[in-house]
Amino acid sequence: MYHEMVKHISVDTAILTDPATAADDIDRCLNTMLYESRPVYIGVPVDMSHRVISSISLKTPLVRQLPPNDMNEESNVIQEITSRLRVSRYPIIILDGNGVQNGCAGLADELAESTGYAYFTTCMGKGGADETLPNFAGVYQGGGSLSAVRTAVEERADCLLWLGSSRTDFNTGEFTDNVLESLIIDLQRFHTQVGDKKHNAGIKGVLKALIRELKANSVSKPPTKIDWDVYPVPARTSNELNQDYLWNV
Repeated sequence: MYHEMVKHISVDTAILTDPATAADDIDRCLNTMLYESRPVYIGVPVDMSHRVISSISLKTPLVRQLPPNDMNEESNVIQEITSRLRVSRYPIIILDGNGVQNGCAGLADELAESTGYAYFTTCMGKGGADETLPNFAGVYQGGGSLSAVRTAVEERADCLLWLGSSRTDFNTGEFTDNVLESLIIDLQRFHTQVGDKKHNAGIKGVLKALIRELKANSVSKPPTKIDWDVYPVPARTSNELNQDYLWNV
């Protein structure tokens, strides 16, 4: 029953019941996990825990790198992105959870630093972005955002480089995000979507190529002035919760 349940939340599963195939099953699951960057499930029955299996597969390393993007596909998506950025008046970058999960936080920082675009993160991207950059603009989470952040993302931005968007309830303020889909360039592990057009070119290769292209052709802008406090301190009140109060309740 548990195995049937985890099939719905795992990209691959295996129950090791046969010593002859156990090593292959383990390697298959681990390679799938690394390729998809998603969870797998390997079940080891009690009566299999001490069985001896072949070690021959240990001579074959796991595949730890994704294959490169198709160059024509990557070139096309870079051309589409840069053409949008050239006419954009207020482009922004949002680093989200899937961007961090795919090891692209450093590339996101480099993109933000080299372009000067206002640089946001989401709850799931928090901790990935370099918040010391002068163009770091805060955390966007739909209706749970600071009003200045929400205005910048939902009203001012006319081109959104959304790095690994994860549009979950928790990450969007219970689905209160309000951005025109036509303005979003969504970079994911295996594809990039520009408006309603999907390209089979993954985030890491596209980001590297985009940074090179923008640096070579000066599609950057002066660092966006962030004229709001991204982490305002709440005003102090006279009815603070303190130790004296707690001990005397």
